[in-house]
Amino acid sequence: MEYIPDLTPAATALERAHALEAPTPAKAEGPPTLGLGGAILLLNAVFHVFEFLFLPSQSSDGPLRAVQLAGTLVGVGVDALLGIGFLRGKTSLRTLALVRLIVGMFLFGGISLLQGQFLFTLVTFAFSFGVMVLIWGKPSVTLAGAGLTAVMLASLVEVIGFVKLDATQSLDERARIALRPDLQGRELTHEDSIVGTKRAYSLRVPSDGWFRHKPDSPGALDAPADVWLSHPERNGHLLVALRSAPEEVLDPNEAREAALRDLRTRFPDFQEAELEGPAPETPPAITGTATRNGQAMRFEVSLHPAGDVLLRVTAAAPQGTFETLQLAGATTQVRPD
Repeated sequence: MEYIPDLTPAATALERAHALEAPTPAKAEGPPTLGLGGAILLLNAVFHVFEFLFLPSQSSDGPLRAVQLAGTLVGVGVDALLGIGFLRGKTSLRTLALVRLIVGMFLFGGISLLQGQFLFTLVTFAFSFGVMVLIWGKPSVTLAGAGLTAVMLASLVEVIGFVKLDATQSLDERARIALRPDLQGRELTHEDSIVGTKRAYSLRVPSDGWFRHKPDSPGALDAPADVWLSHPERNGHLLVALRSAPEEVLDPNEAREAALRDLRTRFPDFQEAELEGPAPETPPAITGTATRNGQAMRFEVSLHPAGDVLLRVTAAAPQGTFETLQLAGATTQVRPD
């Protein structure tokens, strides 16, 4: 009888060796929507940059503006870090993301609520809720859909807001104003009056939300500009230029013709319109429309003699916001001293 070796002991030893091996821990898996949440956080970082560049501060309170700026810069960095991490599948960042979303929801939502920006408060809460659903746990199809819908609605409101802003004033101009390279002082309201720099006169501020330009700021509607106010939110401008030409100071009609020539030189498509209401007591004023930086603007100019100089006051704003800013007749509110 042929001898057949018994393989049972060897097999048993092999199984025993496998049994003694330490089990390999399973890799922690995040929800299938984790990468989607990361992409949304990266997109939110981009929105933060756009808001910083294109939206001037809504508050005139210095400490509150500082909190908003610090929150924006920190938010961009944290959202970029979390977004990249989630796209790479790092579930260990979910706790940090949860803290960021809760703090952001109450910080930015609370600031917006204090400023009466109820729509932005709702957007902040909807965005935070939606992202938390996508990155935490394993949401059902219904819950994930609700979270994604909330994020999409919040993003849609942001996009619509930027489109409306661009319709009022181009985003590149908003970026320069938001960075405030040439504005100074606090926000001015309709209760304020400003005084001249080189001559003694006062000018009433027509409405709220105006800022004064620094001396010699480039881009004024008239030159040399002694005082120049801008309304960043609505692309409004109100300035006083000093004219010392003798013929303009002594002859009202010559002063008007010179102002009209300057307007047509700066804005070749300027179209003069008839004045509404009674004629002012000062030398004849000018009103009309022209295109500035690709946008239709309404202009009003009035002339005021002040000793050996002429104060030429110019107001301009988009046609849809000229009346809203109460610029009609604002150029006649200058008072030479």
